Amino acid sequence: MLLVGCESPSTAATPTPISEATSQVSNPPTLQPSTPPTFQPSNPPTLQPSNPSLPQGGIAALGLVGQPDSLNPITTNDSALRELTPLLFDTLLHVDPNTAQLQPGLAESWSYSNDGKKVVFHLPAGLKWGDGRPLTAASIAASLKATEHPALLAFSQISALDAETLELTFARIDCAAVTTLAQLPLLPASAVLEPIPVGSGPFKIAEWSENKRTLSLTGNRHYSGPAPLLDGLTVRFIAEDEVDVALSEGQFDAIGPLQPKIHAQTGSPKSKIFTELVYPAPQMIYLAINYAPKNTEAVAPEVREALLLALDRPALLAEVLAGDGQLLAGSLLPGHWAAQADLTWPAYDPKAARSLLRQAGLRDEDGDGWLDQDGRRLELFVRTRGDKALMQDLAWLASSYYRDLGLFVRADLMSFTDTVDRLFKHDFDMAVFSWPLTPDPDQRLFWHSSENTTGQGLNFTSYDNPALDRLLDRAVAVPGCDSEQRAKIYNEIQETLAVERPVDFLFAPNRHILVETRLHGLNPGPFAPFTWNVSEWYLQEGE
Repeated sequence: MLLVGCESPSTAATPTPISEATSQVSNPPTLQPSTPPTFQPSNPPTLQPSNPSLPQGGIAALGLVGQPDSLNPITTNDSALRELTPLLFDTLLHVDPNTAQLQPGLAESWSYSNDGKKVVFHLPAGLKWGDGRPLTAASIAASLKATEHPALLAFSQISALDAETLELTFARIDCAAVTTLAQLPLLPASAVLEPIPVGSGPFKIAEWSENKRTLSLTGNRHYSGPAPLLDGLTVRFIAEDEVDVALSEGQFDAIGPLQPKIHAQTGSPKSKIFTELVYPAPQMIYLAINYAPKNTEAVAPEVREALLLALDRPALLAEVLAGDGQLLAGSLLPGHWAAQADLTWPAYDPKAARSLLRQAGLRDEDGDGWLDQDGRRLELFVRTRGDKALMQDLAWLASSYYRDLGLFVRADLMSFTDTVDRLFKHDFDMAVFSWPLTPDPDQRLFWHSSENTTGQGLNFTSYDNPALDRLLDRAVAVPGCDSEQRAKIYNEIQETLAVERPVDFLFAPNRHILVETRLHGLNPGPFAPFTWNVSEWYLQEGE
């Protein structure tokens, strides 16, 4: 058995009062002005907030966990930059943070041709980049082409029909590629490789400190949406081990996203009062069973099922994360528009598990306390990354549950490199993965037999089901990408996985945002950065 985690992200955020601890932190660095754009717009428009009755003005202090060396969301993969991106950049479409349904973004509407092979996006007139230059359909077409994102290979042509109309022609219908447009920040084609590119989000960069730890943001008067209620934000990038100190000094109005076991703080006489917003991470942690032919004798169908029944999932979650997560019954988070609501996780039933092992012919033939198969002790391994405490805990606990059944199972901590090598070689009995969950429910990478390729495919379990392959292919090729039709197919996919159980879905860890009580409007969800609605944030003193 192999245990590994990969990082990469409707359940409403749950408020809980929390207060910060005391400690010391150095003063924030002095900000240095960035080079102003050479283009000077004339007569910028006056934007109106979405809700003028709410308090307006003020500068909020935001802490983001991470340390990007660039502010370019196309070339830089950093957790803090992902949360910063909605402040500075817009996308053609948006996604609902809790359901992952597509919503208007820069495009106010979109439609499909009768044959489903073309998708047309309609833009409002007068869009502009943050420096005042026109942002047209041609600008967006050039931006998309310049990013060279792999998902855009699904389109054979990206073209502007006029200044407000963008047409994308499918090389093959791929609805997942359309969803990618909601995750692909737009920036001028000429700035795709620049470390500080111009965007079209609600804010723009005023200053970036020399050490790249602190940003000063001011409102973008050319933003196409409602004007932000805040005048600006001061953003500081911090490491996870700096969170306690930063909170104790009262540096932030909001900080996150924080992982389980990291967010908890203690009170002190000088502490502020924070509200804690909790939501599931877009991440699944699951146990998989290798279907490779060389493994079928060691892990027979009855043994596979016994292993599923051997785990007490609520107890596992309580032990490794103190319950700070959400149990999963399938490969999608509850609340996702394509999730099968009726799925349940296997109940903990060690008695039934032992019966299944007997049916598989496993007996303790030599009286040493361990089950034998064909006259030899059946030995399995739980291998995991040695640098992740969560994965180590799961490895030891899973081993303990299996050993209670009489199976000789050992935990083996490995380097990240060795772990990845084992995965790609399909060289394990079972595996527990941690994978990100994207807004689109397409999971061909995990389950399609075309990915069952030793050395490069991500179908590490060697799962091969032609019927499921057809469902996976149909689900992304629905003409018009109708979500109801797609959801029906994904329900079939989830039901198939629930019966065949190539994996045992365990849980999604929670994420936490700590918000000082004077800051309002945050509403985080798993499928968008928690800053997705930053234009609606506002400060209200004396609360």
